[in-house]
Amino acid sequence: MFRCAKYTDIMRDEWDKFALSQGTIFHMSAFRQVLLSSFGYRCGYHAIVDKHNHICALLPLIVGRNLGLKKAGVSLPFVNYTDICADSEEALEFAMTSILELKDKYSLDYIELRLKDQDMDNSSWNLNLLNHTFILSLAGGEEKVLSLATSSCRNHVRKTYKNNWFTVSFDINHMDAFYRVYVHRMKQLGSPAPDISFFKNFFKYLPENAFLLTVLDQATGKVIGGMLLLISPGNATVYYPYGANLVEYNSKYLNNFMYWEAVRFGIRKGLKDLDLGRSPTGSGTYKYKEQWGATAEQLKYLVHDDGGDGSGPPDRNKLSFFVELWKKTPSFITDKIGRQLIKYLMP
Repeated sequence: MFRCAKYTDIMRDEWDKFALSQGTIFHMSAFRQVLLSSFGYRCGYHAIVDKHNHICALLPLIVGRNLGLKKAGVSLPFVNYTDICADSEEALEFAMTSILELKDKYSLDYIELRLKDQDMDNSSWNLNLLNHTFILSLAGGEEKVLSLATSSCRNHVRKTYKNNWFTVSFDINHMDAFYRVYVHRMKQLGSPAPDISFFKNFFKYLPENAFLLTVLDQATGKVIGGMLLLISPGNATVYYPYGANLVEYNSKYLNNFMYWEAVRFGIRKGLKDLDLGRSPTGSGTYKYKEQWGATAEQLKYLVHDDGGDGSGPPDRNKLSFFVELWKKTPSFITDKIGRQLIKYLMP
């Protein structure tokens, strides 16, 4: 009844139509192009098709090497979660079976799936429950959304406007300044940053869906923070997958201002939800997002590696030494190396 077919450009229109109706902006073929163009990964995308060659499910998969140079298939790197799109339970079941066949097809050491609303009922998968994403409902307008937040969060938002500390911009010409802030902040956190071409590729391949929200210091006009926002029409959601700010502005509640401007943006666009992104359970960012009244939703990261010793992704807890080393290494070294290294992290 079904078969698993490798993605070709001939599928693109039907693939994207299906992605918009059943999935998110990250399921679309344009995001595939962002990843391939930015990092040189190999495409492992497949569609489940019926006897009439109509698409019934999507299997977006990126093939590359991890830090241990193990060959990995990830759905999807640089994305917090990618549930499997399917138009029936039968197609979904066939898709999940086909995933393991792709592991053999590409001679992968392991496959990693990042799910939110779905589960894999299979004991052969190793389950990681360390992360949540936060979904903030935009229903009811600004006053209603702000009422969901804690009193201190509301007060901090109002204080930023009362004091006129910041101004917001959606000018793409601020990309270079935003990128400098992003790289600086990632280094403080001990993480490499991708090349600026990664962010520019969103505007190249998803020009109708990508927006750069930047925050400027009202007094100096300097870009001090920003977010890449992605609109997903199919599920009426605006995603905040990447962003950063200068921590010296924390005392002026820069993050509160930036998050609130993302809320206002989503409401203006008539969207249903704002996805605030992934946070480790109980972390500082987890608690920060929680105070907005957003719903914490469990992410389920699953790895299938045939039980091979060390064949799965590296244990991130064991990378703490390198995280601290990265923080202390001079920027002229980390900035260059980071652009090459980030593809192997598959964050």
